[in-house]
Amino acid sequence: MQVILSNKIRLQPVTLNDQEKLFSLMHSIYPPVYKHLWINEDCSFYLNLFYDKIPLQKELSEKDVDYHFVIYNEETVGIIRVQYNQASTDGTNQKSTYINRIYLGTQVHGKGVAKQLFHWITQRAMKHGNDSLWLKAMDTQEQALRFYKKEGFEVCGTAHLDFELLHAPLRGMYVMQKEL
Repeated sequence: MQVILSNKIRLQPVTLNDQEKLFSLMHSIYPPVYKHLWINEDCSFYLNLFYDKIPLQKELSEKDVDYHFVIYNEETVGIIRVQYNQASTDGTNQKSTYINRIYLGTQVHGKGVAKQLFHWITQRAMKHGNDSLWLKAMDTQEQALRFYKKEGFEVCGTAHLDFELLHAPLRGMYVMQKEL
């Protein structure tokens, strides 16, 4: 079901029939921000890993998940994938919401889109009875980290990506959490 966040922003559920659209979108919005992380600036491994038909089918079959295209002024500009009722970062709280993916095209950075998405995610988390949000962010993505901190997230741990095609010094991530 479509979700209207404002007169400019709406969310459209991702379906298996949207796989080609999703794949194409991610090929246009992921590399400008993340290609420097990958050897030879080739991020196709990551894009195939999550946005090919079989992984998408698996992700769409999971319960308690919202997976949407983000549409701004009638242009598809990004995606969000949120998992409810997930264990918190320390594994003790089963009533936490994991912001698994949020990718927005650079054309909407600074336009308040992410802020509205986080407000919607917070409302959805509370409807699911969840009392915290958490996410993982690349520790080198300063703009994203500043935004998450401004939204009330705090670093509560670290993680490391084991993708061999990532430059070794750029594999670090922060685990961030926000109590609701």
